[in-house]
Amino acid sequence: MANKFTIEHNFNMPFADIYDVILDFKKFGHFHPHMKKVIIVSQASPNEIEYEVDERLFVYGFIPLRPNYKATVVVKEKNKHIQYISQVKKNVYLTIDFNFLEENGTTKVIENVDVKANAFVASAFLKLLKKAHLDTFQNFKTLIK
Repeated sequence: MANKFTIEHNFNMPFADIYDVILDFKKFGHFHPHMKKVIIVSQASPNEIEYEVDERLFVYGFIPLRPNYKATVVVKEKNKHIQYISQVKKNVYLTIDFNFLEENGTTKVIENVDVKANAFVASAFLKLLKKAHLDTFQNFKTLIK
């Protein structure tokens, strides 16, 4: 099984609003169903910021997890590509690439997720992450209107 997935999100709202939320991990965390606290740890440059994240969630609906991890947000290409990099748990590495396209007043965000972990952990993690990110972007669409 591949430890990857891609989701395409479409928005009928200004590009700058969407880009700003994905660029600022604290703002992104506001819409994420599991992120409870996001703080800036360091800023290597305007294009690279490290955050500390506290999450609260239940695996399989009943096993509580409280991951605390650092995530780095990197602007790979301004207004086109943002990358999130983190070690979410021991031996669980996550890379998310957000690519942006503007077409006829619509903004498309293509989210490519890659997890490095053993097959069992990666499978469970990807399932949780995909649902969380679908919910995150739905929350974003609903709350920004």
